[in-house]
Amino acid sequence: MIINALLLIIVGALFIIDENLALSVGFIIAGVFLLISGLVPMIQTKSVDVMGVIMVVLGILLIVIPNVFADITFIVIGIITIIVGALYFVGAFKQSGSSKIVGIIVGLLILIAGIMILTRMDLAFVLFGIFLIIAGGLNIVGAMKKN
Repeated sequence: MIINALLLIIVGALFIIDENLALSVGFIIAGVFLLISGLVPMIQTKSVDVMGVIMVVLGILLIVIPNVFADITFIVIGIITIIVGALYFVGAFKQSGSSKIVGIIVGLLILIAGIMILTRMDLAFVLFGIFLIIAGGLNIVGAMKKN
Protein backbone atom coordinates (compact mmCIF):
# COMPACT_ATOMS: atom_id res chain seq x y z
CA MET A 1 0.00 0.00 0.00
CA ILE A 2 2.76 2.45 0.93
CA ILE A 3 4.79 1.45 -2.14
CA ASN A 4 1.81 2.12 -4.43
CA ALA A 5 1.25 5.47 -2.73
CA LEU A 6 4.90 6.45 -3.17
CA LEU A 7 4.74 5.43 -6.83
CA LEU A 8 1.67 7.66 -7.28
CA ILE A 9 3.57 10.56 -5.75
CA ILE A 10 6.66 9.93 -7.89
CA VAL A 11 4.64 9.61 -11.11
CA GLY A 12 2.60 12.69 -10.15
CA ALA A 13 5.77 14.70 -9.61
CA LEU A 14 7.11 13.42 -12.93
CA PHE A 15 3.96 14.64 -14.72
CA ILE A 16 4.43 18.08 -13.17
CA ILE A 17 8.16 18.25 -13.89
CA ASP A 18 8.32 16.62 -17.35
CA GLU A 19 5.14 15.18 -18.85
CA ASN A 20 6.94 13.88 -21.93
CA LEU A 21 9.28 11.81 -19.79
CA ALA A 22 6.35 10.55 -17.68
CA LEU A 23 4.41 9.50 -20.78
CA SER A 24 7.42 7.99 -22.48
CA VAL A 25 8.33 5.94 -19.43
CA GLY A 26 4.71 4.82 -19.03
CA PHE A 27 4.36 3.75 -22.64
CA ILE A 28 7.78 2.07 -22.65
CA ILE A 29 6.77 0.06 -19.58
CA ALA A 30 3.48 -0.86 -21.29
CA GLY A 31 5.48 -1.85 -24.38
CA VAL A 32 7.74 -4.14 -22.36
CA PHE A 33 4.69 -5.79 -20.77
CA LEU A 34 3.07 -6.29 -24.19
CA LEU A 35 6.29 -7.67 -25.64
CA ILE A 36 6.69 -10.16 -22.79
CA SER A 37 2.97 -11.05 -22.80
CA GLY A 38 3.14 -11.75 -26.52
CA LEU A 39 6.45 -13.62 -26.58
CA VAL A 40 6.26 -15.85 -23.51
CA PRO A 41 3.16 -17.87 -24.52
CA MET A 42 4.51 -18.34 -28.05
CA ILE A 43 7.86 -19.53 -26.69
CA GLN A 44 6.18 -21.85 -24.18
CA THR A 45 3.88 -23.43 -26.77
CA LYS A 46 6.51 -23.26 -29.53
CA SER A 47 3.88 -21.86 -31.86
CA VAL A 48 3.02 -18.50 -33.35
CA ASP A 49 -0.46 -17.04 -32.96
CA VAL A 50 -1.99 -13.84 -34.32
CA MET A 51 -2.65 -12.26 -30.93
CA GLY A 52 0.90 -12.93 -29.79
CA VAL A 53 2.33 -11.33 -32.93
CA ILE A 54 0.05 -8.29 -32.53
CA MET A 55 1.16 -7.90 -28.91
CA VAL A 56 4.83 -8.16 -29.87
CA VAL A 57 4.48 -5.61 -32.68
CA LEU A 58 2.54 -3.17 -30.46
CA GLY A 59 5.08 -3.68 -27.69
CA ILE A 60 7.96 -2.85 -29.99
CA LEU A 61 6.13 0.22 -31.34
CA LEU A 62 5.40 1.46 -27.80
CA ILE A 63 9.05 1.05 -26.88
CA VAL A 64 10.43 2.66 -30.06
CA ILE A 65 7.93 5.55 -30.55
CA PRO A 66 6.10 6.11 -27.24
CA ASN A 67 5.36 9.80 -27.91
CA VAL A 68 3.20 9.01 -30.95
CA PHE A 69 0.97 6.83 -28.77
CA ALA A 70 0.89 9.47 -26.04
CA ASP A 71 -0.42 12.10 -28.45
CA ILE A 72 -3.05 9.76 -29.89
CA THR A 73 -4.12 8.63 -26.42
CA PHE A 74 -4.69 12.16 -25.14
CA ILE A 75 -6.58 13.21 -28.26
CA VAL A 76 -8.91 10.24 -27.82
CA ILE A 77 -9.27 10.92 -24.06
CA GLY A 78 -10.03 14.59 -24.78
CA ILE A 79 -12.71 13.74 -27.35
CA ILE A 80 -14.31 11.13 -25.07
CA THR A 81 -14.27 13.58 -22.15
CA ILE A 82 -16.00 16.25 -24.26
CA ILE A 83 -18.68 13.76 -25.34
CA VAL A 84 -19.27 12.61 -21.74
CA GLY A 85 -19.46 16.21 -20.54
CA ALA A 86 -21.97 17.10 -23.25
CA LEU A 87 -24.08 14.04 -22.39
CA TYR A 88 -24.08 14.96 -18.68
CA PHE A 89 -24.99 18.55 -19.53
CA VAL A 90 -27.86 17.63 -21.85
CA GLY A 91 -29.05 14.85 -19.52
CA ALA A 92 -29.21 17.30 -16.62
CA PHE A 93 -32.09 19.14 -18.24
CA LYS A 94 -34.22 16.01 -17.85
CA GLN A 95 -33.71 16.22 -14.06
CA SER A 96 -35.39 18.53 -11.62
CA GLY A 97 -34.36 20.57 -8.59
CA SER A 98 -30.86 20.27 -7.22
CA SER A 99 -30.10 17.23 -9.41
CA LYS A 100 -30.54 19.45 -12.45
CA ILE A 101 -28.15 22.10 -11.12
CA VAL A 102 -25.54 19.53 -10.08
CA GLY A 103 -25.84 17.78 -13.45
CA ILE A 104 -25.35 21.04 -15.35
CA ILE A 105 -22.30 21.97 -13.24
CA VAL A 106 -20.74 18.51 -13.50
CA GLY A 107 -21.43 18.39 -17.24
CA LEU A 108 -19.81 21.79 -17.79
CA LEU A 109 -16.77 20.87 -15.66
CA ILE A 110 -16.26 17.62 -17.58
CA LEU A 111 -16.73 19.47 -20.88
CA ILE A 112 -14.16 22.09 -19.85
CA ALA A 113 -11.75 19.33 -18.79
CA GLY A 114 -12.09 17.70 -22.23
CA ILE A 115 -11.45 20.97 -24.02
CA MET A 116 -8.49 21.61 -21.74
CA ILE A 117 -7.02 18.19 -22.51
CA LEU A 118 -7.14 18.99 -26.23
CA THR A 119 -6.01 22.60 -26.07
CA ARG A 120 -3.89 22.96 -22.95
CA MET A 121 -2.33 19.56 -22.50
CA ASP A 122 0.48 21.05 -20.40
CA LEU A 123 -2.00 22.31 -17.81
CA ALA A 124 -3.89 19.01 -17.91
CA PHE A 125 -0.63 17.19 -17.11
CA VAL A 126 0.08 19.46 -14.15
CA LEU A 127 -3.44 18.95 -12.78
CA PHE A 128 -3.14 15.19 -13.32
CA GLY A 129 0.22 15.22 -11.51
CA ILE A 130 -1.28 17.15 -8.60
CA PHE A 131 -4.17 14.67 -8.46
CA LEU A 132 -1.73 11.72 -8.34
CA ILE A 133 0.32 13.34 -5.57
CA ILE A 134 -2.83 14.02 -3.51
CA ALA A 135 -4.04 10.45 -4.10
CA GLY A 136 -0.65 9.10 -3.03
CA GLY A 137 -0.64 11.26 0.09
CA LEU A 138 -4.15 10.15 1.03
CA ASN A 139 -3.15 6.51 0.53
CA ILE A 140 -0.18 6.99 2.86
CA VAL A 141 -2.40 8.62 5.50
CA GLY A 142 -4.92 5.76 5.14
CA ALA A 143 -2.19 3.15 5.46
CA MET A 144 -0.80 4.82 8.58
CA LYS A 145 -4.25 4.93 10.19
CA LYS A 146 -4.59 1.16 9.69
CA ASN A 147 -1.36 0.57 11.61
